[in-house]
Amino acid sequence: MVFAVLALLRDPSDDAAWVAVVLGGLFVAWGITFDRLPDDDDGDGDGDHHDHDHSHGQGWTPRRLNTALSTGLAMTGAYVVIRALGRPVDTALVGALAWPAWRLVNWFLDGVIRRRGARGEADGATD
Repeated sequence: MVFAVLALLRDPSDDAAWVAVVLGGLFVAWGITFDRLPDDDDGDGDGDHHDHDHSHGQGWTPRRLNTALSTGLAMTGAYVVIRALGRPVDTALVGALAWPAWRLVNWFLDGVIRRRGARGEADGATD
């Protein structure tokens, strides 16, 4: 975070420096929430070991908050690294959005598989 602030002071128009400051803040927040994660697998009270990040109505549990901060870290980290390599902003944005897009696709497919399993349909992975 110190290097990001120094880069920002050197060039306030540097978009990567601004994002690096956010990255530093997210890293600190992530460390705090990681330290507060429960020791057991189901400490946030959701009751479902497989879908603890996406059960509805539970609010911001420590696990959900840590997952959100991890996604923010991945996004801002990708942006900073891609911009540091000299790539344009649009490339950095695509790189930053790749991880949350992948998580959404994975979440959607997990739901489809879970619903098929609940209906007793084959999952397509038969021999």
